[in-house]
This record gives sequence, structure tokens and C-alpha cells, in this order.
Amino acid sequence: MTDRILKAMVSAVIGLMALLYVAHNIANVGAAYDFFVYTTSHAGQEAYPVTLLPVPPSFVIVAAMVLVFALETAAGVLGLYGAWAIYSARHADAAAFAAAKKWSKIAMGCAVLNWWGLFQGIAVAGYQLWQMEFGAGPDHGSWVYGAMAMMSLIYISMREE
Repeated sequence: MTDRILKAMVSAVIGLMALLYVAHNIANVGAAYDFFVYTTSHAGQEAYPVTLLPVPPSFVIVAAMVLVFALETAAGVLGLYGAWAIYSARHADAAAFAAAKKWSKIAMGCAVLNWWGLFQGIAVAGYQLWQMEFGAGPDHGSWVYGAMAMMSLIYISMREE
């Protein structure tokens, strides 16, 4: 029973975290856009001056922002819904409880895709965010948040005794 309740709580925490991130992004949408432009501009890349990915046009930056916001929203809403589903099924048999974890697992997958796939994969590796003056925080943060979501996905996916 302890694991079942903890899994609901973990899903809720990751879901709430994702919703807070997307809310802050939307509240600061102008600054977010400017950061996306900065990230993809190849600015401040003295260590490795050649970046293989091109500077994208504005509509691609907006599309990337929409994708990030959508994944954060999905991780948040589905994480909270998944937490409710898991908690509601805490007294169910093993098969019903495993089925109740579906939305939480999808939420954690959205978070991993966002923070490891988009941020680490494209921004850090592709646009070399690690070199940029303002890139250290998002580089570190996206690694940590992606790891939290991945560890949560693994824990939630485990069968209970």
C-alpha cells in the first residue's frame, strides 16, 4: 500500500512541477521567445565556434516554444490526473492498479521528452547551449528535471509486491 500511495504522490509532484514551469513560461512569453532566439543564434560560442544546426526562422522558434509548452502542459495535467487515478486504484487488484498507472507514465514520458529530448538533445547538444553565458542554468536544470521524470517513470512502472 505504501508504494501505491507514494507513486501517486510522485506523479502529482512531477505534474505540479511541470505546470509551474509552463505557467512561468507563459507568464514570461516574451522573455521565453528571446531566450529561444538567443539559444539558437550561435552567440557566445567561443569554445566550439562551429554549430551544425542552422539559425532557425521565427516561425520555427514559435513552433518549438509551442511544442515545449505542450509537453510541459501534458506532463502537468496528465501527471496530476495520473496521480488521482493511481490513488483511486490503491485498493484495486494488481492488474487494475497497473492499468491506472497509464496516464502517469505518459506524463513522465512527456517530461523526459521535453527536458532530455528537446532541451538536452536539441538545445544543449545541437545548439551548444552549454557554451552560452545564460545557458548553464537551463542546461543543468533540464538535466535534473529530466532525471527526476525518468526516475519517477521507472519507479511508477515497477510492479508492487
